[in-house]
This record gives sequence, structure tokens and C-alpha cells, in this order.
Amino acid sequence: MESHPKCSFSRPVIVISRCLGFDHCRYDGKIVQFPLGEIMKPFVEFVDVCPEYDIGLGIPREPIRIVEKVEGDSRKLIQPSTGLDLTDKMDLFSRFYLEKLDDFHGFILKSKSPSCGVGTTKTFLNSDADEFIHHEGNGLFAETVLQNYPGIPVIDEEQIKDPIKRDHFLTQIFVLASFRDSSVSCKLHSLVEFHTANKLLFMAYNKQMMTTMGNIVANRDGLPAEKVYEDYTELLIQILSQVPQSGSLINAFMHAFGYFSRHLSAAEKFGFMQQLQKLRTDVSAIFELRKWFISMSEKYDVEYLLKQTFFCPYPLELSLLKRHSN
Repeated sequence: MESHPKCSFSRPVIVISRCLGFDHCRYDGKIVQFPLGEIMKPFVEFVDVCPEYDIGLGIPREPIRIVEKVEGDSRKLIQPSTGLDLTDKMDLFSRFYLEKLDDFHGFILKSKSPSCGVGTTKTFLNSDADEFIHHEGNGLFAETVLQNYPGIPVIDEEQIKDPIKRDHFLTQIFVLASFRDSSVSCKLHSLVEFHTANKLLFMAYNKQMMTTMGNIVANRDGLPAEKVYEDYTELLIQILSQVPQSGSLINAFMHAFGYFSRHLSAAEKFGFMQQLQKLRTDVSAIFELRKWFISMSEKYDVEYLLKQTFFCPYPLELSLLKRHSN
């Protein structure tokens, strides 16, 4: 399957846990099979990292764990078999590693890891405890990512199996990569083109914020281009960090529908409304709706819709990911 001819895509840079198909670097010397990564490789640039190995722990290595804070101290990263406190080492590595990265648009991290886990890492009361006290914490490396880059897309290898979460993540990273390429020149006309191509997509995320972004692009106050880009970037990251709700998606589809609805038969209009109704309770209906809109836009040669990222937010080849989601 080839991408839609009107769609072209920038190449996102994704930081990924090295054990996810890149190297046998887990604590037990194993590798995690991650077939989704193989499908993504032609379309993204992966930068792999293993924080535990990169701070000097060997392969294989004795397990490490997150220990709950005690008497006001921050939580610790401890290796129970040796008693080593690796907290400062991991914090220092995480900050330095992220600071030296020139360009990145998202993270795919290993679930449940004491370094990379995102909302899935076990926390223990102490280094000797047999039972964990909860399993909804972040690994230390992941925590640094979330604290320093709150709007950057972060997902793990389990979450990305979910079609809706995956769709949101892919949309985020490809839009951010496109913005990177559009902003290189720091020319306002490039920003106008970027915003125009993403207008329906932003409407589907948050119509009010889309309008605010449009006002920034219009630059009625004659601000320097650098300031316009700065203000726009802040809102772009903010709008993409939200998960689109069915109501906003429906509004965007209805807006687009008006571009060719007069050409449709009663049966075609009825079929569209049925799909739209399904979207209210099943967000996965968005995939068939996108295909239908591309087909109708081609049939009636609606150039504006054919250039909208809303219907083609990332390469269509990545729809193959669903075949490898289990």
C-alpha cells in the first residue's frame, strides 16, 4: 500500500529503549521482540538508548528497583544484591543524555522498567521487600523525560499495540517532524502553509485552540517571526498532547463533509451519517472515515481536503502495524 499522493512526510526522530529489538541488553541478557519497530524503521529515525547499561551496569546484571522515599527523601534506584544506590548516577545520565540530543519528536520506552517504565514501574517499600507497594510509577529515565519535556509524545511497547493510542502517537510525531522542517527557515509563509495543511486536524483536537493558533499565524501585531514561531510552538505541543474527543472529531468531519456533500446521493449521505454516529461510541470508526474522505475527495477533486493531514496524518503503510499488534 502506498501513501496518498497528496501526502508527504517528514522523518520523525524517536528515542527508543535499546532492548526493544536493537540489542540483547535487558538485565537478563535478552532482547524484546518488537515487530512494530521493524515496520516503522523506513519512516522514522530511531535513536536507541539503554540507561541501565549506559550508566555502567553490565549485561547480564543484577536487577535494580525503585524504592519508595523514606523520611522525606526522594525515591531511590537501588540494586538490592549489592546495596548500590544508583539514583544520582541515573539522574545525571538522564539529564545529560537529553540535553545533548539535537532533535527528537517522541519516545517508545520499555514498560515496567525501573529506568524506562511510564506509569507501569513497580515501587517497593525498601530494597529487601518481597512485595511491591504499587506498580503505576515511572522509571527514573522516563521521569526525567516527562518532567523536562511534558508535551513530547511518550508511549511504551505495550501501549502502542492499542490502535487508538498508536494512532494518536503517530499523528503527534509526524506533525511535530513536519513542523520542524517547516520552521527551519523561520519564514512566516512556511508557518501559514503548515497551519493551513493541519487546520482540520487541529480542529479535531481542539477548535478553540486551533483558532488561537490561527490568530498567531495571522500576526496582526507585526511581531518578529521568531516570536511568532515561539508562541505557535507552545500551543502546537499543547494541542497535540490532548487526545481528540469524539465530539471534536465529528465537528471536523462535518466541516469537511460540506466540501462535496452536494454531489452525494441520499444513500451516500446516509452511509456517512451512520459512520459518524458510530464514531460517537467507537473512536476506531475514524479509520474508515479517513479512507472514505480520501476516496470522495479524489472522486470530486477537492484539492483542499486532499492536502489536509487530518485524513492522512502519517504514512498509510503504517496501517500495517495493526497486523503485528499482538
